[in-house]
Amino acid sequence: MKKIIQIPLVLFLLLLLSNRSQAETSVKPDFQWQVGEELIYSVKWAFVGLGSLRLQVLGSDTIHGRLVYHCRIYIDSNPSLPFVNIHDVYDSFIDAEGIYSHIFLSYEKKKDHILYTRYDFDYENHRIHIRIEKQRHEDGEVLLDSTAYIPDKVLDSLSMLFFARAMVKNQADLDISVFAYNNFEKTRINFTGEERWLKIRNTRAKSYYLDGRLKFIGIAGVKEDFKGWFSPDGQSVPLKAKMKAFVGSVTIELKKWSNWAGETIFFRKD
Repeated sequence: MKKIIQIPLVLFLLLLLSNRSQAETSVKPDFQWQVGEELIYSVKWAFVGLGSLRLQVLGSDTIHGRLVYHCRIYIDSNPSLPFVNIHDVYDSFIDAEGIYSHIFLSYEKKKDHILYTRYDFDYENHRIHIRIEKQRHEDGEVLLDSTAYIPDKVLDSLSMLFFARAMVKNQADLDISVFAYNNFEKTRINFTGEERWLKIRNTRAKSYYLDGRLKFIGIAGVKEDFKGWFSPDGQSVPLKAKMKAFVGSVTIELKKWSNWAGETIFFRKD
């Protein structure tokens, strides 16, 4: 299995494939989908801008009789940084109710080609179909076309972010099995269910807080503890995250947005 993400840009994109723990069966997701939602984030190490993220909910569809939402994230490095040139796109078709993945697509820009990956999840037969291609303008090459066993509903790197959004108002301390580097590893996510004050965009506002710990060294040296803050409205917009990486402490913060119904409530002055 290939590594999906190549830069420590956002907390929940550290995760590749995860099957959710049994502890979650008693906790229900709570999330309001919004087609047309777009969230733009800055990513910084100290005062150095590493890049940006753009998260979108593009539309809805039906797969295997289930309502799904087509979500996309763009990952772009800062063009002024030397020796770094990342412009990748990741798509996930996420189950509207269960918040798990049905299809995952990635387009990673390399020096002379696009590395394309597609995962199709067949839950009825507990199989995942994996296809990886090296795509060029003039030709292409299939690197892998295979299937593998999956025990249960699966989260990919993008649906994991939406799962966190849906769960953040709950109180649950979960150990999640993460499929990384061809092995199942563990990550702990502590959904505190607590509202905390957050300083953002020159104001103080309430947010739901979670934290956790990676129990392995992830992509780009991501490791150890992480923290995240989410808006208290139905969309549970990720507002800010802090994590550790090989460069040190990285901060991700919401800068721009559209089609966020809770923005006026969130930034209201008390």
